[in-house]
Amino acid sequence: MNDLLILDASAVTHGPTAPREFAAQLTERGNGRALVHFTDTTDHHRNLELALGLLSSLGPVLSVYPDDGCWSDLSVRPDADPGRTHGTGENRLHVDLVDRAASPRYIALYCVRADPAGGGASALSDLRAAAEALTGADRDLLRHPVFRYFADTGVHGVGESLAQFAVLPQHPDDPAPIRFTSKMLPHLQHGELLTAGSHRSSSIAAAFRRLVEAAYQYRDTVRLAAGQLLVFDQWRYAHGRMPLGQHQGALAPRERRLLKQTYVAAGGTR
Repeated sequence: MNDLLILDASAVTHGPTAPREFAAQLTERGNGRALVHFTDTTDHHRNLELALGLLSSLGPVLSVYPDDGCWSDLSVRPDADPGRTHGTGENRLHVDLVDRAASPRYIALYCVRADPAGGGASALSDLRAAAEALTGADRDLLRHPVFRYFADTGVHGVGESLAQFAVLPQHPDDPAPIRFTSKMLPHLQHGELLTAGSHRSSSIAAAFRRLVEAAYQYRDTVRLAAGQLLVFDQWRYAHGRMPLGQHQGALAPRERRLLKQTYVAAGGTR
């Protein structure tokens, strides 16, 4: 990501304006995404505590999975579905908790260990730019609240699952989330996950397919190193994971890639 804002952790965790300086940098200079580099790449507990201070300047930090606390492990399991969170393959572009009434505004990913096999880069795509690349007719179709998605279970603090929702906000300057996951596309192409009449299903699926294609045109990747924190506005950016390196099963669990993830609710005026 050539335009990714890179911040030194000491510059935004020390001083009289910390962590408000971080919030301003992220939302203004960073356009909603930034990479924070911690010099000490071994004291992860301290870095994670400092990161919570930074994130609290954006809004309330959530314990979406209370048993995990604020930070959940994104570990690697070779026996998991390759395209899912703990898998070894590509995790396609998506927004987390896409169907929730109070979907988190920000996601933070902290790297404890990079993939020793050289894979597992994080992907981001600017969904606003992708939507702008569509025709007006396609955008209008995606503004209709006729979509639904499979509800996550065991999650807290993110509102109820919406029975139906629109992918795009009603107005281009609306700060509401873009509710996008490319994993919807195969279902839409089979006439599923829509509450609209069947006579419109094919047109809506085609518009969504073009949004997915545009999102991949705007996809950038960054491979996180130990001690780096990636923060992004998931009301604007879809995220995903590139495939991990080969032979993950030959690595001991303590050697495999490990990220920590937390969520931040919308807060303040940002």
